[in-house]
Amino acid sequence: MTITAVRLRGILDSRARVTLEAEVTLASGHTGTGSAPRAIAPGRLERRRGPEPALGPITAPAVSAALTDGTVQGQQQCDTRLVGLHEAGEAGSDLTLAVSLAHARADAAARGIPLHTHLGQLYGGLTAPGLPRLMVNVFSGGIHRTGPPRGFQQVMVLPATGRLHTDIEVADRVFTAAHRSVERRFGPVTLSASSGLMVPLDSAEQLDLLQAAVTETGHTEVCTLGVDVAAEHLLTEPGRYRFGDRVLTAPDFADHLAGLAHRFRMSFLEDPFDAADDVGWARLRGALPATTSVVGDDLFATDATRIEPGKADGILLKLSQAGTVTATLAAAAAARRAGMLLSVSHRSGETEDTAMCDLAVAVGAELIKVGGPRRGDRLAKYNQLLRLDESVAAP
Repeated sequence: MTITAVRLRGILDSRARVTLEAEVTLASGHTGTGSAPRAIAPGRLERRRGPEPALGPITAPAVSAALTDGTVQGQQQCDTRLVGLHEAGEAGSDLTLAVSLAHARADAAARGIPLHTHLGQLYGGLTAPGLPRLMVNVFSGGIHRTGPPRGFQQVMVLPATGRLHTDIEVADRVFTAAHRSVERRFGPVTLSASSGLMVPLDSAEQLDLLQAAVTETGHTEVCTLGVDVAAEHLLTEPGRYRFGDRVLTAPDFADHLAGLAHRFRMSFLEDPFDAADDVGWARLRGALPATTSVVGDDLFATDATRIEPGKADGILLKLSQAGTVTATLAAAAAARRAGMLLSVSHRSGETEDTAMCDLAVAVGAELIKVGGPRRGDRLAKYNQLLRLDESVAAP
């Protein structure tokens, strides 16, 4: 079905920065919207986003002309045109994503099916649809703090009760216990853009405090911990990483990370090394517990052509890295064919858009992280997962 109109506007993200929202109308009269989150510090392998737009209506004649000429039908054709605009310098990845998501929603509406069903059909059924396990941000550090990053970007709890709603309840209890603990020590604490607690503690101290919160709430048996190292931002020079008050070589950093993984029952380890640090990735593999999954974010940048299963056990999928729905699904499919697990992730500057939740269900992702259980942009995604849980469970 052809596109008859594309509207763009600048809206606010969770940091009160301006990002893009698109509205696509099809010949059937059905309309869909989509918006693009914005990272605080995009990885160097990500597709180029555009400059921060202005609030309110935005004109993009090149985009409208490319999509409304009557020859574009279906998601793949839409996204092919958008990639062409990106390569020609006419659109950043934030614009292409907003339009791509808006088209997917309009197409789903025209077909009378939910977005996750539509995305699953586009994906091709490599994995059965299913609810992912939550990774809940409790502490934020790294680039979220002032000064050079010196620690993990996220310290997370991963509840596994067997049901989504009880996982959310457990995560909220643990988050609340950790929040109370740090406020007893430091007074009022702020939240990061992704709703993680900002505390004057190093990464190991954050893990200690989070493990204590898990124990205090009585959920030791159903919770493991996870971290986003975001090592690209800790790199001081090739093969050396700033961590706390030290600069560690790649082998020493690998040994330190492995020690923390053993000590804290860590089941998830994201981007432990810079994408180009083959020595670090190889050293870490044999030192980790068997239950720890190593997942690549900046390593793969949600790009099907970059999939290397030998370095990591899984891929982190970010719609805004890929820039279109089609490219994101292609990255998921390539990772699945390589036997890798899938994890869908938010960005620091989020909107109320919940498409990432539908994506996670559509591709049968094992894991998802949407931030801490605070603030509307994050809660919108937890609530969408609750709705999707009902849909997936329905006969």
